[in-house]
Amino acid sequence: MQLPHAVHRFDAPVVRQFVKYGIVGASNTVLTFVIYSALVLAHVDYLAALLIGYLVGSLNSYILNRRWTFRAGHLAHSTAGTRFAVVQVCAILANLGLLYVFVHDLHVPRIAAQAILTVPVLAVTFFVNRAWSFAHPAGAGPPPLSR
Repeated sequence: MQLPHAVHRFDAPVVRQFVKYGIVGASNTVLTFVIYSALVLAHVDYLAALLIGYLVGSLNSYILNRRWTFRAGHLAHSTAGTRFAVVQVCAILANLGLLYVFVHDLHVPRIAAQAILTVPVLAVTFFVNRAWSFAHPAGAGPPPLSR
């Protein structure tokens, strides 16, 4: 039996890679959000709490994405790690700025504001990490796609 064309599109290698990235992102989100929430409830400044949560989530993300999502073991940590760190710093800064606007200007509760911002940050970082952080050396393109 042959599967319909639409089903094959969802089995495309990039889609599988995005799903893996989403799973890793979910684990990072849980780590970041739990740490953020616990620190906020412990009366730590919410912006500092986000930074601490992001650092823990970013370390988890680098390890899992390098090994599992992008299978980038061929890249030196100095290359992939540095690029990944640049992407994460940009994501953190954007998230912090948007979180500040949501909380102070839009009056969204602090924890809800971070929950809202999680999805767009995840989507943008996938494409940047795929195309740059874990790409093959010398501009040879994105990381290999595997099952």
